[in-house]
Amino acid sequence: MNHSAAQTAMVLSGGGAYGAFAVGLMKVLFAGRSPATNYQPLNPGIFTGTSVGSFNAAIMASSPGESTLDTALHLESIWLDHVAERPGQCGNGIFRLRGDPTELLNPGCLQFPANLAANFASDTLVFSTYLLTRSANFFASSQPLSDRAIQALNIGSFVDLAPFHDLLNQVIHEDTIFRSSRRLAIVATNWITGQPELFDNSSFQGDTGIKAIMASTAIPGVFPPVTIGKDTYVDGGVVENTPLKPAIDLGASELHVIILDPKHASVRLNAEPSTADTLLRFYCEMLATIVSEDIETARWINAGIRAVEHYRQTRQTSSDEVRNFLKVAGQFLENTGVQYKPLTIHIYYPETALGGALGMLDFRLDPIIKMMGEGERIALLHDCRKSGCVL
Repeated sequence: MNHSAAQTAMVLSGGGAYGAFAVGLMKVLFAGRSPATNYQPLNPGIFTGTSVGSFNAAIMASSPGESTLDTALHLESIWLDHVAERPGQCGNGIFRLRGDPTELLNPGCLQFPANLAANFASDTLVFSTYLLTRSANFFASSQPLSDRAIQALNIGSFVDLAPFHDLLNQVIHEDTIFRSSRRLAIVATNWITGQPELFDNSSFQGDTGIKAIMASTAIPGVFPPVTIGKDTYVDGGVVENTPLKPAIDLGASELHVIILDPKHASVRLNAEPSTADTLLRFYCEMLATIVSEDIETARWINAGIRAVEHYRQTRQTSSDEVRNFLKVAGQFLENTGVQYKPLTIHIYYPETALGGALGMLDFRLDPIIKMMGEGERIALLHDCRKSGCVL
């Protein structure tokens, strides 16, 4: 590990509650307890993130005056004290289900009757508006009955993200991130164009940074889209769940990439999978394919650069080096203004699935503590050969 902070990046992928895994893993890296860094404290100056990774990255970029380990410990306390659903607390710090009757049986909710009353009034208004608009659309439409019935359902209307918005206003200080020397890039998806949109340190002013985090975490169909300016955004994971390119564009040549889903072969296939199991497996396979392609491209570029350097020095080349160069020659020629540099990429991922079909929405305290512990274990036992690092 011989790269400066300005050339070193943490790349944090999306995965809802599984983001706790990344918190535990970063603690070990920043404490210098991992073979991935030759047991030296990691000090990245670049943080990129998508979905829950955007939240973690923003917190990490918000305290440039303290060590990365101290900031990671602060992030851990946020997860344990504010994100997680703790005993005696009314729900988690991310979302609540509207009209949830269990709130009336939860002592943590009952101790705040004013909040219960406010939630009841808000939920009643939302449900009334939902029924009115959906009913009008249902009867006005000329589509087949089955199509109208499907379109009448919108799960996002039953999810209240007020807890997350309140949490962000409590723990995200836009002016600090705006001035931070730690460079930040978070990804959201423009819901109209389908293109990724980057928000950096300069976006953190006038509430735009907080909206960008909410946009990056807005899982389509589950959490409502977020409007920023004239555009509508959803979860960045739709198009770029593991933002490698933004980190490279910011100057990183050493990347530590935390993926929140295990390798496909490690996920047990249920004998009789439910629809949720099948959809989740499809989603994970899609994301894994994208990041695998990005990492393989980096591997090819490294090999191509080595082939060119070897030829410059010896005026000789082997058939393998020619083959390596040809794999990336098109990219070199297409981007003649880009100065390619060798990349070092350390990859970290859980060995098994971190939760069930809806585990990424499970913010209970015990699973979060368990996932943090798994992240610590993976960092402590990091094996580049096993995880497929690019060196």
